[in-house]
Amino acid sequence: MSFQVNERIHGAVTVLSLEGRFVIGGPIELFRQKFDAAIKSGRTKVVLDFGKTDYIDSSGMGYLVVAHTVAKDAGGALGMFNLTDRIVDLMLLTKLSDVFGLYENEADAVAGIEGKPVKKLDLIAYVHARGENAPGGE
Repeated sequence: MSFQVNERIHGAVTVLSLEGRFVIGGPIELFRQKFDAAIKSGRTKVVLDFGKTDYIDSSGMGYLVVAHTVAKDAGGALGMFNLTDRIVDLMLLTKLSDVFGLYENEADAVAGIEGKPVKKLDLIAYVHARGENAPGGE
């Protein structure tokens, strides 16, 4: 499967859906181009949909930190939703869960990035629930 970035707009928020493996090389470059175009056009509030992201390598994680900084420096924000189990694990392992605005779904992510009061994704509760529902879980 090739990597794709699909864009949609919800008011002042740009939603970028990442599909495939978010890894060094072409995928990160494609994301960078789409993200930079949004920021340069004044759309500084961006949320990322990871529902169809199969894998993220360390370069992908690194570029997410860069994107967060770019959005923040431009007066905006970067949020994420539809995190896969692997991405949740990476967020916890790297402690980046404290950096990014993480949400359960698109509606919460868009509202949260717009500054409205919404509940952010509780990763500890997510992992706990996943453990209980996993085969052999309690």
